[in-house]
Amino acid sequence: MTLRRYAPLKASRGTQIPSWVREAVVKRDGYCAGPVAGLEGRCYGSSEIDHVRASGALGMKSPSTIDNLVRLCSAHHRMKTSDGRKWRPVLLAYLER
Repeated sequence: MTLRRYAPLKASRGTQIPSWVREAVVKRDGYCAGPVAGLEGRCYGSSEIDHVRASGALGMKSPSTIDNLVRLCSAHHRMKTSDGRKWRPVLLAYLER
């Protein structure tokens, strides 16, 4: 099925995370939430704040809220991205604690 779009898409502004949300996530997770949440393997690489819930590939981001963001090192971010069906529930359980 082909969807038609008559108006051009707006240029993406990238992920917008309010500074107070970013600070709260960093305070909660430290360098990487992976080991505490139960992700396998050691941490390495730089860390970044990442959305846990999937956007559904609809071109929209899931909410940039404290209960949907975790700080992950490069290794655990790659792991979550590669096998989200396995690791997203683990990270969501971590966020519910």
